[in-house]
Amino acid sequence: MGREDTFTSATNAFSMYGGFFKDVAQEIGREKALSLYAKQGELIGTMLAGMMKGQLGEEDLDMRTLASAWSAGFERSGFTFEIEENLTSIKMSVFQCPIYEGFVRAGLDHKTIESACRGISAAECAALKKVFPQLSGCLKFRTAPDKPCVEEFFLEK
Repeated sequence: MGREDTFTSATNAFSMYGGFFKDVAQEIGREKALSLYAKQGELIGTMLAGMMKGQLGEEDLDMRTLASAWSAGFERSGFTFEIEENLTSIKMSVFQCPIYEGFVRAGLDHKTIESACRGISAAECAALKKVFPQLSGCLKFRTAPDKPCVEEFFLEK
């Protein structure tokens, strides 16, 4: 399956998930639903940390390994992205995101999607930091629907 087909499939799945999120938020409240959604970031971060540990073996964390782990996941999900990497940081710009597009299709507004993405990203970073304490990260959410999101990771000294 090509990247565009993968993107379309993932967008459709996230559209259904976004509809479910809306229903849950109506039942239990937006903040509680966002909190529960963010917990998924712990699972993603733990999975990424495991992949990276497997690649690294006994070696120290390097940005090439982190970039490789992120790229693999993003490619499998149909994201259009670009990664800039150096010895102490990586910067991932996401131009086409099936999560964002799916949530928009489900009727979620930009601000709610931003809250959801910030929550899940913070949980991913926290899970990664448990395994790699020298790693920190942040999300710069897209300033408008047609702008990219940027996620950055840094090795602390």
